[in-house]
Amino acid sequence: MTPEIVKVTTNLPKEAVDELRADAALKGDTLTQGLKAAISTKLYLDSAVRKGAKVFVQEPGGQMVQLVLP
Repeated sequence: MTPEIVKVTTNLPKEAVDELRADAALKGDTLTQGLKAAISTKLYLDSAVRKGAKVFVQEPGGQMVQLVLP
């Protein structure tokens, strides 16, 4: 079953839109695909943190850095 599509209009800082466009272009995605990916990632991480998980990023040198999400 195809999910219902809802058109949303929002106001974002130009810098945020520029960053989303640049990220989407690097991946060959549309701005809409980039926004959907960003929202999905945020929702996943928020859910994991609510359940007690900790989120880390491994830096190129191997150092682990914990992300503190608001």
